Amino acid sequence: MCIRDSSKYLYKKNIMDVIKSRYGKDRSIEKLGDRRIRVMGQISKTPIIQKNEKGKVTMFDFDGGPCYNLGGTIKHQKTTWKIKEIMVEKEKYKGLASIVLKVSF
Repeated sequence: MCIRDSSKYLYKKNIMDVIKSRYGKDRSIEKLGDRRIRVMGQISKTPIIQKNEKGKVTMFDFDGGPCYNLGGTIKHQKTTWKIKEIMVEKEKYKGLASIVLKVSF
């Protein structure tokens, strides 16, 4: 996204959407780059995480949703992305979960 300010051009890389879980908690969805999307939000209990035999995360379910699966999709900024990899980020704050999804068209 390019925004013109007088003779300067400002580029906004990270555009964020906010969705609600089924319990009304905010989930932020942020594009980090060409093929990465971060989803983060408040949780009240440990999220459900499934891994395959190689230890790769195949499913991540936030408390109250949404749930993300390898091969599934995520809609962000009018584009439907296919999830190629799920990376759980280290918890920086108690009660806040964050994942990074590697995606493709």
